[in-house]
Amino acid sequence: MDGGDAIGWPISPSAANGLWSARRRRLQAALGQRDELFADLYRRAIDSLNEQPLRRGSLVIAGHCIRDLVNGLPDVLADVDSVPPYSPMSKPARELSEVWAEHEDILGPAEMEDTLSEDGRVAGVRVTVPGVVVQAARRVVVASRTGELNARQRHSALVLGRVEVRLDASVKVFRESVAIFERLRHPQRGRDVTVSAETLPRLVKALEIIEGALEGRMGSFFAAVEDLGDILHAANERDGVDGQ
Repeated sequence: MDGGDAIGWPISPSAANGLWSARRRRLQAALGQRDELFADLYRRAIDSLNEQPLRRGSLVIAGHCIRDLVNGLPDVLADVDSVPPYSPMSKPARELSEVWAEHEDILGPAEMEDTLSEDGRVAGVRVTVPGVVVQAARRVVVASRTGELNARQRHSALVLGRVEVRLDASVKVFRESVAIFERLRHPQRGRDVTVSAETLPRLVKALEIIEGALEGRMGSFFAAVEDLGDILHAANERDGVDGQ
């Protein structure tokens, strides 16, 4: 093992395909009937987690594939009305940066390190902020809140087959499982992606929750009621632990 970068997992002759079970093959086939791209994303995620030895690069690939799979499927299924669009943050953030640069004579450089006083205010700094800067900052806040709400509603459309404003328990567990994979995507952004004996079991547990929701939305291939019931049961167990 090199610096925690990889760990080998024993493979028995009866488990030559590793994570590729008959059920996962059926899910891949069901996704392929909807869109070949999403079937391929799912295949690449499983193949990456299936690599021997499992490496950090494998986890990054799986994280990207799972994220793009679940984020794009609500549009591919196209069976839920009023699914909100994906809301990117890049445009309002860029506009705020540009407006700030135009008023650095008043605000100072954005890179300037702030010194906070005991009450949490910026020590020694009193400025009149131009209205255009406030407007640009407000657009960033609105985009952030809208993006979070839209993402939650898109996930509810994927898991439940309807758009819910409130966070359903099964959607909550689904989103927590997706977040486990999303945290793997950008190790250079302060996220330490490591491989240990606990890594694969933890990811497989999250993967099974995601797969249960996808199976429930793939039509006649799977028993939807049982799968969503499993997710809800997991949500109840988690809430019970958190409430102790």
